[in-house]
Amino acid sequence: LRDGGDGRVAGTKVRSFDVGSTVEGCVADDAAGIFYVGEEAVGIWRYGAEPEAGDARTAVDRCGKGGHLKADVEGLAIYDAGDGAGYLLASSQGDNTYAVYDRAGTNAYLGSFRIADGDVDGVSDTDGIDVTSAALGPAFPKGLFIAQDGSNPGAHQNYKLVPWERIAGAFSPPLRVS
Repeated sequence: LRDGGDGRVAGTKVRSFDVGSTVEGCVADDAAGIFYVGEEAVGIWRYGAEPEAGDARTAVDRCGKGGHLKADVEGLAIYDAGDGAGYLLASSQGDNTYAVYDRAGTNAYLGSFRIADGDVDGVSDTDGIDVTSAALGPAFPKGLFIAQDGSNPGAHQNYKLVPWERIAGAFSPPLRVS
């Protein structure tokens, strides 16, 4: 992307490839040079992020038997814990959970979590997610996970915000908080 003049952005297509079916989410790990794609009914793929990387890919996880995801795979996000550490997160819409993978190496599956009913209703039918390790004021001093909640009986869809340390602390061993 570049300045196209007059407040416009110009771009040059550097690569295209066919994933195979419907893509719902993607995220780039800029530091590692990896591009992750969520193929809705199939699973998560790992590609090289650079233009010359081509279309070679590796499966991170699959939907259904032998995998940790239940179709549809929706949003993907990267939690950056610094120095190449952190996590790849994926929305598993079919069972209303979020899968967590090690950001390093072969993206080992670390477990899944859900946002259940509590002070507010739980989350279901998630399309998009995001996560940050940045301190976001007194409510989220150690980062934030956000999920789109597609089903709220009697109300519109909305977003649920969860302090990252609550998610990290629910894992054994706990996930890293940066």
